[in-house]
Amino acid sequence: MKQVIVITGATGGIGSMLAEGLIDAHRHFVCIGRSENKLVKLVENLAHTHRRHAAQYSYQVADMQNQRDVERAINNIVHQHGKVDMWINNVGVNHHDAMGPSWTIDPVMWQQEVEANLYSAYLGSAAAINIMKSQPRGYIVNFGGGGADQPKTYGSAYGAAKAAVVKFTETLQQELRAEQVPLCAFCINPGFIKNERTLKLTNSTVATDYMPHLKAAMDSGQMSDINDTLWLLNSMLSGELDHLSGRYLLADTIQQNLKQPIGHDQFCLRVQ
Repeated sequence: MKQVIVITGATGGIGSMLAEGLIDAHRHFVCIGRSENKLVKLVENLAHTHRRHAAQYSYQVADMQNQRDVERAINNIVHQHGKVDMWINNVGVNHHDAMGPSWTIDPVMWQQEVEANLYSAYLGSAAAINIMKSQPRGYIVNFGGGGADQPKTYGSAYGAAKAAVVKFTETLQQELRAEQVPLCAFCINPGFIKNERTLKLTNSTVATDYMPHLKAAMDSGQMSDINDTLWLLNSMLSGELDHLSGRYLLADTIQQNLKQPIGHDQFCLRVQ
């Protein structure tokens, strides 16, 4: 029986890179997004690229900040496929209007940035767990990012939201254990990966004004490699990293770090 992998925010950022990079004859990918036109195009392109696996891609239209949308989407997925093996909360927004000195940002934009990154992860995780909790195993993957472990100057909304996602994931895993639910929750940081969204960001006025290091990284080619994130997700699906569930794993460095003994609080946000 094929593994069923759900990717939210599939049409933007690294979502399509995950759907393509994780391709395997024993997997089916469900791409979730708000735009049906973009989803149709994405699924068609993926199916054309991987013609032998055309039946392995489908989609659901949903706004990941809308509880009814999220619950309807996952109910449809389970009705069609019988299960979900991995639910990836890939939705993430680094809105240009929510960057700058915190006291100058429109409070509405600040709030929207936090909700887009944090609330979507909560809704996705909660809906997925309620469907997956009777399974013998399954994985919830949330995405952290810049600002989670170090201050994100001029990006307080994004950084605060991603730090909250990390702590939410750790708490979620503790609750799963306490309730004896056989699922694993992870939070990962894929790093700064070149794609349409990061190109748009680095070429924006706000990035030039407040985050010139991003363009410097882009121009120098010192970017993160999507293959590190793919390795991490494949390792989770294999069960090899179950003992690290609840942790915050950096795709850039995790393979090197795993060569050493892992401490009790390592890869967790802690006050030193």
